[in-house]
Amino acid sequence: MGSSVSTKGRSKQAAPPRNRVHTETTASDGCIDVPPGRKSPRPDKRTSEPAVVVEQVANSGEKNAVENDTQGCSVQPPKSSSSNESVSGKRLTPRKKGSPPRRQGPSKEDLTMSLELCTDNLPPTDSLEALEKASKRIRKICTFLQSRGNVPSNLLKRNLHYIADVLEIVATDDASTDSRKSKVHQETKNDPSKDRRFIDEDDELSEVEPDAVPMEVRDWLASTFTRSASVTKSGEKEKKTFRSIVQAVRAANLVDRLYRRMSTSAVTYPPTVMKLFKSLDDWSFDVFALNEATNGQALRYVTYEIMMRYDLLAKFKIGVGTLFNFLEALEVGYSKYQNPYHNLVHGADVTQTMHSILFQTGLVQWLTDVEIFAVVFSAAIHDFEHTGETNNFHVMSRTETALVYNDRAVQENHHISAAFRLMTDDNLNIVYNMSKDDYKDFRTLVIDMVLATDMSYHFAQVKQMKSLLSCPDNIDKAKALSLVLHTADISHPAKNWTLHEHWTELLMEEFFRQGDKEQELGLPFSPLCDRKTTMVASSQIGFIDFIVQPSFEIMSDMLDKVVAPISPRGSLANQSSATISEKVEAEGSPQNGDQSEEPFEFKVDRVWDGHLTGNKVKWKEQSTKDQAEKEAREKAAQKAKEDAEKRDQSPLDDKAEEKKDAENPPKITANGTVSPGNAVDLKVKPSTSPENDDQVSTKEEAVGTASPEHAEKRTTEEDKPGKIESITVKSVTKRKESGV
Repeated sequence: MGSSVSTKGRSKQAAPPRNRVHTETTASDGCIDVPPGRKSPRPDKRTSEPAVVVEQVANSGEKNAVENDTQGCSVQPPKSSSSNESVSGKRLTPRKKGSPPRRQGPSKEDLTMSLELCTDNLPPTDSLEALEKASKRIRKICTFLQSRGNVPSNLLKRNLHYIADVLEIVATDDASTDSRKSKVHQETKNDPSKDRRFIDEDDELSEVEPDAVPMEVRDWLASTFTRSASVTKSGEKEKKTFRSIVQAVRAANLVDRLYRRMSTSAVTYPPTVMKLFKSLDDWSFDVFALNEATNGQALRYVTYEIMMRYDLLAKFKIGVGTLFNFLEALEVGYSKYQNPYHNLVHGADVTQTMHSILFQTGLVQWLTDVEIFAVVFSAAIHDFEHTGETNNFHVMSRTETALVYNDRAVQENHHISAAFRLMTDDNLNIVYNMSKDDYKDFRTLVIDMVLATDMSYHFAQVKQMKSLLSCPDNIDKAKALSLVLHTADISHPAKNWTLHEHWTELLMEEFFRQGDKEQELGLPFSPLCDRKTTMVASSQIGFIDFIVQPSFEIMSDMLDKVVAPISPRGSLANQSSATISEKVEAEGSPQNGDQSEEPFEFKVDRVWDGHLTGNKVKWKEQSTKDQAEKEAREKAAQKAKEDAEKRDQSPLDDKAEEKKDAENPPKITANGTVSPGNAVDLKVKPSTSPENDDQVSTKEEAVGTASPEHAEKRTTEEDKPGKIESITVKSVTKRKESGV
């Protein structure tokens, strides 16, 4: 036993382990590095002596270190046995011939794990790719832990050391000093309440977007850098506060976002579309010009561009192909009934109007990503498969849609149901990667917003918002966004005159088509649906005064209350501090007894007020002209009616005269003349005195003046050719005087 190693008489302090089994990995990260001079940890068959001598560990800590170093390796050291093996410094007996092998070869899963967790080919810790590689490596470790339950300690240590080195480089702060740290540490030790650093770091961590880094990395960062005060490394380099890590993560997230935006931007816009999109944020955006430039595809272009500007494709992992499939199906549904007004152009217009309100007023800062997505989605689908008729028409005509939805918000319920039914197809499902909680919130908000576009809820909605504005409590987001969508749906009277006039023509044509259908079905005309009686200008004035303008006023008040807390003092943000100070100096300080200036009240830019006022003035001018033309038409129609009645009455009078002449044939008078049957039949007798002549003449004149109509009829009969000339009383008198 001369080759045995004894520990008797040897001091523990002077006996460090010389031949400890090392677990340094090679390129495969799963094999054991054998110390120099040793080929294998197997026993030597020739001498039947063990090839590896394990000296007794000086303390339990070193023993545990040996066990941890060897745990999880593909090649395990021989297990100790009470019968023939010992770790007390004696030699280990060799394995007997025919006994089972003491170690097994690495499995396929072990080899896969070793290759995927290999640290040899990782990029340098100070490179740009290191942070991304560290994130992916932690994900892989978590995957193996979940599937296998353990990861070899050597692989785990190497990867964690690499990740720690990467984060140390990111977190290096050259501005930190030992004196400041010692001072902060001393103050914290004396008064723990003063230690606000870790609270601030937690706040910064909460600002990191959930998708910026994996959850495992985020948890590890929090536990490493926000809950331990002693995170410094031995040496002169100091670590930065967690703020720098957040900034680094944000920078990496921004680069990743830009990369994904470039990689997902598969749409190439024509030059005319690019030019139009420069004014996409404007209030009076010309959606008709865009529809012409995109060959009738305004809805898909507007929706895609707005979703890209809010980065919704990257945040909700929406594929470009899936999105365009869905938008194409939307356009097909909007064009199903060939409506003049409720078509894909109207859907694109409302979507752009919602974007303009969110962007121009700052309302977007009040919303989460899910709520922004719900707003854009609701605007795009709010009139999907609209039939071109009102809800009342469906109820009165008892359509299938009215029966399905029980006469309640018939069209609006169908828009929502049909749009969500599209996404049951995986090729159209743009919410496939949304979490269950986000999808629940998303769908609830979409339903509330689209149902609010039913005009029968208008006055109740306005009244409810007025009551909410009078309360000091916060405004419910669903109600606020529902009002904004409803207002955007009826916003064309608040656009410039060219757009508003065009939209009005299309809307009235759709109303008149409904009136034609109602006339065919024998239903009464709905308001503004009769082509013959509807005054367009007057109807638009009433629509603006009682519907549109009150909606915009209450929406503006709501935006003032919502945006004011998150806005940098409203319009003061547009003024420099020098301008404000100069104004105060010019006006001078208030003297004694003068009231101080009232506090500033935030107001959103009401760009729509000017258009509403101007359009209403033009409609009033048009209404005056229409009224004058209507009166002229009524007079002309009345005159034409009277002339027609006269023309119809004249042949009747002629027939009546002919009938009377037939009943009263002409008669022969006493003096031998012929008189018509209805003429006065006088028996003229010879007169012997002039008095009798005067009496006869007076009587005849009296008879002639007593019936002027009869005299006119006689005159008329005289003028007609082929009629017998009537003998009047005067002609008889003249003939008597002449002695005939």
